[in-house]
Amino acid sequence: MKLVDSRRLTGPNLVWTHPGALLDVAFEDAGVVDLWKEEITALRSALSLPDMGLEVLPRAEGAWLLVGGPVDQLYGLIEASELAWTRAVKRFSGDTVGDPDLSAVLTELDDERLPALTLLEAEAARQQVTFFWDDDDVSLGMGTGSGTWPREQTPDAASLNWSTYHDVPVAVVTGTNGKSTNVRLLCHIAACWGKTYGSTSTDWIRVNEDILDTGDYSGPGGARTLLRDPRVEIAFLETARGGLLRRGTGVQRADVAAVLNVAEDHMGQYGINAVEDLIAAKLIVRRLVNHGGLLVLNADDAGLVEASKSFPDQRVCWFSIGPPIVDFGESSCFVKDGMIIHWESGSITEIAKVDDIPITLGGIATYNVSNALSATAIARGLGVPVDAIREGLTTFESDFKSNPGRSNYFDVGGIRVLLDYAHNVHGLNAILDTTAKLGAARRIMTLSMAGDRTEKEIRDMAAAPAKAGIKDILVSDCVGYERELGTGGVPLILANELRKHGIEADMFEGELDAVRAAFERAKDGDLLILLVKAERAESLEVIQAQIEQRV
Repeated sequence: MKLVDSRRLTGPNLVWTHPGALLDVAFEDAGVVDLWKEEITALRSALSLPDMGLEVLPRAEGAWLLVGGPVDQLYGLIEASELAWTRAVKRFSGDTVGDPDLSAVLTELDDERLPALTLLEAEAARQQVTFFWDDDDVSLGMGTGSGTWPREQTPDAASLNWSTYHDVPVAVVTGTNGKSTNVRLLCHIAACWGKTYGSTSTDWIRVNEDILDTGDYSGPGGARTLLRDPRVEIAFLETARGGLLRRGTGVQRADVAAVLNVAEDHMGQYGINAVEDLIAAKLIVRRLVNHGGLLVLNADDAGLVEASKSFPDQRVCWFSIGPPIVDFGESSCFVKDGMIIHWESGSITEIAKVDDIPITLGGIATYNVSNALSATAIARGLGVPVDAIREGLTTFESDFKSNPGRSNYFDVGGIRVLLDYAHNVHGLNAILDTTAKLGAARRIMTLSMAGDRTEKEIRDMAAAPAKAGIKDILVSDCVGYERELGTGGVPLILANELRKHGIEADMFEGELDAVRAAFERAKDGDLLILLVKAERAESLEVIQAQIEQRV
């Protein structure tokens, strides 16, 4: 029995829409959990903490133990929960525990307590204005309707002119693949509408062309930073599984929440051991639109369709690249006779021809047809005019400037090149299916993967191109993302798996080395599939140099 991790839940999460504290614990006998419940209930009473819920979520190794609490006392709540766990383990082992020593918890609670913060939160809820808080700042409203103060200068709720603060349209986008492309496409659509847009992603926080910071900002911190920017008129938040499970969502409510797809990825992390667990995690975002907002779901994803049966009253817009769907709910997006259609309550709106949407490659890139459909559904849910959606879809190029590292195609003097980010089998199979239709003399692939994946996930990434008939594969580390497996760990697993399929892969230290080597062996008529995650900008420089050299 051990305490694996403890953390704050600062936004809507798997259990609640309010904050709380979470303990990740491992054990073999669940009897210790009952003792923890007794202990935390007693401690909560002794500390005069409000009863805001108590939940146990079973996990393969043990459980997540959750206690709801007020925003200004979460560190103290963690201290109390950890103390309850320590006492429960001792009691389970037959030890005498005596009266609890509350001194450390009381000190933490006293240091944290900020009554003005909870009063401001309550009034913001009454005024239906978004309330953001963190260790440094507190804010009201979003974007053009926002105001921000240092936490220690939290204003008196009664003294504020509440008409000053308001929210802006917000869409939250999650899923296994396609998040970044959707967000970037939506930003382009917003620009065609004439709006100042803001976005967060795994690459940056951005307001129009102004990049506020680079890095992975697909979690709550990125959302807060963006939505505190007073220039933002409409916002698109890429939301990854990690942030959802570590902290919850970055906003309390949204106008649209989208789950694009759910496939096996990051197994074994944060208690996720099956696709069903991952579906539940991604669907945390539906809590944000329970007030009447729109949930956008993929009708081609069997897991999402099945999960939706548990929330039949949710307002959903389905999208599908399959046959036209008009019987899933109030609205849907689909392709009919080569045209993207938005259907709502019996009314049909023609959006754009698939052939006119550059990222679909004339419909060959079905994954980007799906992305165009989901972006259409999200934009319609936000009230974007049809003309702006049409202009956005038909003028968004899949180049490195508009969509860096995602399905970027280049003609390099008789050699075609695809630069992409595919980081799991679901995304890789989509690339393999598309490139098979392009008709190349040979497909040459560079392949890498982050070292935080399971060995099965890494082996599956190698098996997919082998089964698709690609014989020339160069494997490498993803520099900076070797993580648990260390330098050389991932390429060794990839190469060993490829050897099982009769392919002897060359191994390289990094993605950039593999990209250079791929160009050295390429001939006219070949297609290079460069799967690059860490060294994208450097790989682009190599591609541009090759273009100049081969012209």
